[in-house]
Amino acid sequence: MRAVVSFLTSVDRSPLAKFAIVGVLGFLVQLSTLYLLIVFAHWSWPAATLTAVECAVVHNFFWHERWTWARRIGSLTWRERADRFVRFNLANGITSIAGNLIVMAILLSGSEIPPPAANAIAVVAVSIVNFLSADRWVFRPSRVTCWMAVVVLAIALTPGRAFAAPSAATLDAWAKYVAATESRLQQQCAAARSNASPFADGETIDVGSATISDWRGSVLLRNLTVDALLRRLQEPGTPPPQDDIVASRVLGRAPDSLRVYMRLVRHAIVTVSYDTEHEMTFTRVTPVLATARSVATRIEEVGGGDHGFLWRLNSYWRYEQVGRDVLVSVQSLTLSRDVPLLVKPIVGRLAPRIARESMLRTLEALDRFTR
Repeated sequence: MRAVVSFLTSVDRSPLAKFAIVGVLGFLVQLSTLYLLIVFAHWSWPAATLTAVECAVVHNFFWHERWTWARRIGSLTWRERADRFVRFNLANGITSIAGNLIVMAILLSGSEIPPPAANAIAVVAVSIVNFLSADRWVFRPSRVTCWMAVVVLAIALTPGRAFAAPSAATLDAWAKYVAATESRLQQQCAAARSNASPFADGETIDVGSATISDWRGSVLLRNLTVDALLRRLQEPGTPPPQDDIVASRVLGRAPDSLRVYMRLVRHAIVTVSYDTEHEMTFTRVTPVLATARSVATRIEEVGGGDHGFLWRLNSYWRYEQVGRDVLVSVQSLTLSRDVPLLVKPIVGRLAPRIARESMLRTLEALDRFTR
């Protein structure tokens, strides 16, 4: 009995063991469904095969979500669950195609490996890829949509400009846009939009071979003063905890400025990390109004190279007393490489959603930080 308990405990702690068990059960579901549809329902074998495979996929997804990676996932909305299910189907479809290619490559290579052995090799390879894609992409706690992940992969694999630094024309366009934005902010006196919950909106601007993302957001921090907020932001000086920032520390400090290091991480099919440094300056405009300007002075992709996902990053903050609360508004400017023409229609529809979610996470983190 002790050995059985020990075995079950080891299985419960190992996603790989759970994945293997679910996979075997899914295979039995697939065979049973195929047999019932062909023998009793008299379906054609192509339709029966596709249906049986999808039944196995649904079975596996259900158990992976509720058992294999249940501890990692937590609670999900129906929209997030549907998005994860699409990713799971996409990953399984790609690996199935890859498995067939492996078998064909072995059989056509002139080797003496018999078809059953070739199929076994393909099964092992596909199983490894299936586990990695599920562990690192499908069931990773991330809000990145499946199509956005495909877009990121397409950008990462696009030849030519994949590791090119921004051109002089691109940097000139960025400098002009930043100057115009800062001039407008200096002349702006009206308060930002006052919402009880975090609000975000923005746009993207093409500048030759690059893209500027201009996003604005606001949040109302309850029962707080501007003085108390500024103290919280400058002591300790590191940003509020959030998913995209895995490490941060203060590098330098002056009465009204901070120099902060942050490691930023972006998850998709590929994981891109950046070591960044930011100069942040606080300005007290009136007793009830303060502003802050943050400029990334260093952005280096960890591991070398430059995929061009993040070239420049500026943000501009406004803190205004509104009764017993503080209205916080922010405008964020980022510069990144342009996306391939092939996936631009997808990016045009989905990139705003991703940017909005990122802005909202930042504002929600600030709200939690000041409670």
